[in-house]
Amino acid sequence: MKPSRPVHPTCTAIVCAYNEEQHLESVLKGLLNASFIQEIIVVDDGSTDRTPDILSRYEQNDRFRPICLSPNHGKGYAMAEAATAASGDILLFVDADLINWDADYACQVLAPILNGQADMVIGYPFRQGDKWDRVDVLYIQRWLSGERAVWRTDLLPIVAKMRPSRFGVETLINMHYRTRHQPIGMVKLQGLLHPIKFEKSSRAEAWDEYVKEVQQILRTYARHPLLTFMTYVPDLIEMRAALLAVYGWIRRKAPLAML
Repeated sequence: MKPSRPVHPTCTAIVCAYNEEQHLESVLKGLLNASFIQEIIVVDDGSTDRTPDILSRYEQNDRFRPICLSPNHGKGYAMAEAATAASGDILLFVDADLINWDADYACQVLAPILNGQADMVIGYPFRQGDKWDRVDVLYIQRWLSGERAVWRTDLLPIVAKMRPSRFGVETLINMHYRTRHQPIGMVKLQGLLHPIKFEKSSRAEAWDEYVKEVQQILRTYARHPLLTFMTYVPDLIEMRAALLAVYGWIRRKAPLAML
């Protein structure tokens, strides 16, 4: 049964920041320029840089709500805290380190959910000529993107699972929607610049961060074996069926080629 949705939904934008002083203010300005976003929650997840100073500049804005955590709890915990505190019907999650986020990108991510085409929308940054995008046949970059819109009522049942997930949170959310067979939309955010870790820190530090993220994603799978099974076994069955169909086609064609 399709869940009922508000006719005129409100939107809360959520930004989880940990030591992102370089681009955070630009992201906030882009959100504040979007008049259709009624509430902006920024979670300072134990930052040790100038993030608290940046947030203090917006305290007088009626749409702005800061949440301060100390020490650092991880992305999953920060997202869960914001989702619980939000008042909007739709939650728009936005990464804190985007270079050129603006209201138009917010519109692109929100449009499919407002039009009833999807229950979750994932917007992924796209750089022209990006070599990784060409080889990413499993669309890992897209599925792990932090720019996404969801109905708050759909997400609330898993906030307790989100808290310990850290960087596995997007994987957990993806499995939640896929096992419930809810429609998921993908939106290519042409020109959106999201610096990779190698562009923000030294090579050694970047590799360390990537290793941590992979470990946290794998732990998320390990913590939720039933969700993992329900999500990926149908994919494997479909893949097996597709491979068998290709194999059968090759076998049918092979004798003809020998004539």
